[in-house]
Amino acid sequence: MEKVNIKTPLERLSIMALLVILTGFFLPGSSAAQAPEEFPEDRGKIVFNKYGCFVCHGNEGSGGVKNRNSLAGGKVTALTFISRAFGEAALIEKIVSGSFEVLKADPAGSIPPLSMPGVYRAMMTKAELSDLAAYLKSLAPEEGEQPKPPSPVRPPVPDFMLSSNNCQVCHGALTEHFKSNPHYGAHLTQKGPSAKIVCATCHGDGREHAAGYGNPEKILRFAKDSPATAGEKNAACLQCHERGQRRYWKGSEHESRNMACVDCHKVMEPVSARRLFNKVNELETCFQCHQQRRAQIQRSSHMPYREGKLKCSDCHNPHGTANPKLLKEATVNENCYKCHAEKRGPFLWEHAPVVENCLNCHEPHGSNHDKLLKMMQPRLCQSCHVTANHPTTPQLPTSRFVFNRSCGNCHSQIHGSNSPSGVRWHR
Repeated sequence: MEKVNIKTPLERLSIMALLVILTGFFLPGSSAAQAPEEFPEDRGKIVFNKYGCFVCHGNEGSGGVKNRNSLAGGKVTALTFISRAFGEAALIEKIVSGSFEVLKADPAGSIPPLSMPGVYRAMMTKAELSDLAAYLKSLAPEEGEQPKPPSPVRPPVPDFMLSSNNCQVCHGALTEHFKSNPHYGAHLTQKGPSAKIVCATCHGDGREHAAGYGNPEKILRFAKDSPATAGEKNAACLQCHERGQRRYWKGSEHESRNMACVDCHKVMEPVSARRLFNKVNELETCFQCHQQRRAQIQRSSHMPYREGKLKCSDCHNPHGTANPKLLKEATVNENCYKCHAEKRGPFLWEHAPVVENCLNCHEPHGSNHDKLLKMMQPRLCQSCHVTANHPTTPQLPTSRFVFNRSCGNCHSQIHGSNSPSGVRWHR
């Protein structure tokens, strides 16, 4: 190295001054080293990134993060003009208090998933809150100017957001609403009595979801736009609900048609008072697909569905059975006998069509004929009794074969008779 020749005291002083200036920039604790944090808004930006505010509000508060059904265009509100709505004290109070109420674009729709958390009161110091408020105020552009475009590079998500059971940091409104859910506080009995149900029980570990700035592909979602298959969604439910009435779910009519539990149930925001249905009651839930049955119960002769005295699951098990048509009992007749026990018999004189199947004569979901009959008498009887005794010839309305109860005028015990003289099911 070439030796430097310092000749005069002035040169010596100049070099010493230069060394002081240079070392001032790099020595820890020096005033020059703190230059980037000299102003409150500069320190506030560090606080903004430290506590992960950018995850929901975007880089430098630019907004644009998707927030389904939010009144603010389905996105998280930008912070660019926040200082025009709040003073410093009000802004700090907003930060530490959070906001669980996010206005909905559709009042009947789901709760927007992102909300302002209320966890920062215990995390931020007063100095940090003051600096953060100063930074948020600095984001507002001058009058008549547009906000500066944010940096495209996002900081890494802070560690405290990466815990699998820390969902309330971003999803405060949902986690608060979940406390009124039957699942809240329940135990995973199949995984030990101490294993409580948490968000990760159904949605999976949320670390990658959080680390990916809320990437929806990194977590199991149950919405209609979710890429998860019906089988993947159902597996989350069946880890607890695989016994009892769900024993025959695999291979059932509904499972084989690629239906998911969430097609009928809404866990986070149930519409019904019981059973977490996605409609106001069980009937409306079933009628989403079974439109013909909706029309049938409007007919003049119907089971008391509309009156609330009977529901679909009184006869059917929608989760699957070993019987046809998802019937709860082995046969149609056994289903009917649960209520119509007087028709069970045994009778001295049996009527073959009755013993065979109630549906030979009745339409259980609704009919425009008396007593849920499939057609009017005497045509119903004459569909079997074609030529014997009373031929299927047209009759006048005043005929004893048509008037009043038609065939039932004489054959009143049509379901079976125990009378010694009741071979023809007479009175």
